[in-house]
Amino acid sequence: MKRETIFWDLTLKLEAFTHTVPVPFAVYYAIITQKMEPEHWRIFIALCVVFATGIGLLGTFARHLLLKYVYAKIERIPIPFNGNSSLSKEEVEYARSVKILLFRYPLVEAIIIVIRWLSGVIPISLLFFHLVAYMPSVTRSAIFTFVMIAPISFVTYYFISENSIRCLFDLPQIKNIELQEKDIPKFNYFARILVAFFSLAALPFVIFSYILYSLAMGEIAVKDPMIPIVTVSFIFIVPLIVCSYVVAKSVNEGLGETSRSLGELAKGNFDVLVTPKSSDDFAKQAFYLNSVIAKLKGMYEEIKNLNEGLEEKVTLRTNELNQTLQDISKLKIQQDGDYFLTYQLLSPLAVKDVESTQLEVDHLVSQKKVFEYKNRRYDIGGDINISHSIILQKRKFLLFANADAMGKSMQGAGGALVFGAVFQSLVQRTKTDPSYELIDPEDWLKTNLQEMHMIFEAFDGTMLVSLTMGLLEEDTGRLFFLNAEHPPIVLYRKEKAEYLQADHSSRKLGTLGATPIQNIKEFQLESEDVLIIGSDGKDDVLRLDAEGKWEINSDEQVFLKLVESTKGDLLAITKQIESSGQVIDDISLIRIRYLPKTI
Repeated sequence: MKRETIFWDLTLKLEAFTHTVPVPFAVYYAIITQKMEPEHWRIFIALCVVFATGIGLLGTFARHLLLKYVYAKIERIPIPFNGNSSLSKEEVEYARSVKILLFRYPLVEAIIIVIRWLSGVIPISLLFFHLVAYMPSVTRSAIFTFVMIAPISFVTYYFISENSIRCLFDLPQIKNIELQEKDIPKFNYFARILVAFFSLAALPFVIFSYILYSLAMGEIAVKDPMIPIVTVSFIFIVPLIVCSYVVAKSVNEGLGETSRSLGELAKGNFDVLVTPKSSDDFAKQAFYLNSVIAKLKGMYEEIKNLNEGLEEKVTLRTNELNQTLQDISKLKIQQDGDYFLTYQLLSPLAVKDVESTQLEVDHLVSQKKVFEYKNRRYDIGGDINISHSIILQKRKFLLFANADAMGKSMQGAGGALVFGAVFQSLVQRTKTDPSYELIDPEDWLKTNLQEMHMIFEAFDGTMLVSLTMGLLEEDTGRLFFLNAEHPPIVLYRKEKAEYLQADHSSRKLGTLGATPIQNIKEFQLESEDVLIIGSDGKDDVLRLDAEGKWEINSDEQVFLKLVESTKGDLLAITKQIESSGQVIDDISLIRIRYLPKTI
């Protein structure tokens, strides 16, 4: 828009308001509140006309110079303008200062009109006192005139100026200049509405107060006070309408700019730019909207780039996934093959080679690790049961061992494999070497435990095995046993279960620095006695406590109650363990029932 168009638009609106509201108010106010001689009235009116005309012309000329100055600064910004990148750093800073000047222009107009009223009221009063005489009523009238006129003039000039120069923010030199939120002078709507209400309230309040004061002092120039009151009330409608209109228009302009931008955004136009054009809350919203639009645009471009060639990317990812699944499947087959080989090696070591009419021996093993190989299910773990019939000192014994190698899956199975191989070697040596048959049960247990410990110690503490190992003489029912950090043997006698504790427990096989076991526990079995030997997996069951939290069972009496309720049946014991909670370890059990010959 041309400078002349802006100038005449502003001048007509501002001066029309001044000469239709504040000036008539001031003149009428002076007439009804002063008692003067006709000659004095002529001097007073002449002074008002001269100063009002002169100050109005000076104000118009000042507006002309201000707009000329603003346009001169705008024209110094290079055009055409295609983003800040086409300007140097100095030019960008200069353009920013010009845009900030536009935000401050309405405040300059508002301040000038206040100065204009001061420049009129004060000189008129002083010249009147000089030419006529000092009159206190004129001084009071001048003060009240300024108090009631200046606020309404300030508010109206500010809003009218702000609305009129909005178009300058759309100039190509200005529109794309980016500002920070802190750069824009702040005059939010809370302060705007507060100032507007104050200015509107000051006008009738001041004049009615002074009319009442003039009545009380006898200075009012009319006989019927209702006439000026009604007149002032009708005149007051004009500034009320004007001020309300300019405030509402300012709000509407801000909403319109925001709505337009949101409308373009709704259409999918992410190139829209919300330009702040006022110092109110809508300027802050413009910054937030531009930030949101920029982020949406970035997301849209990213989604668009992702969608381009999406089918190709999906195919590529699918092929990669299929290849990965094939690799995993090959590894799984290879791993299961390793598991199966370990299972095949363990199976012949976990044996029950018992020939006896006086003993019933049962084994049960439930390993935690289950796998499939060639459509068949197998399991492996660190638990192992072994039992043999051997001869020592021409007496027949049942040799049994229940062992638990530390570690899960392959690690535990490796320990069980080594233990089984070593133990079978000791058994075969006992069966084939006549000198071993001469050893008594206590020495056989101590010697072979120490030999196994030395073998596992060679693994430097990385392979540990706990176990219970014992010898049971068939004819007499004498039991010799030892314990290496393993759960104690359970004795089930006459429907009552109890633990058989060893006098001394050895450290786990393979524990570095462990001392040899010195004592072997002896116990005499009676007819129908049942022994239950098992690993700690029978006790390590995850259960819900009273508060609904998971905890591992730590009550050793639970297993004794299971033995009593199932009468020592291994399969029933295992089922009850599995139904009582979540089994988290391998379970291995040996059941030995003593049935001596009757005489």
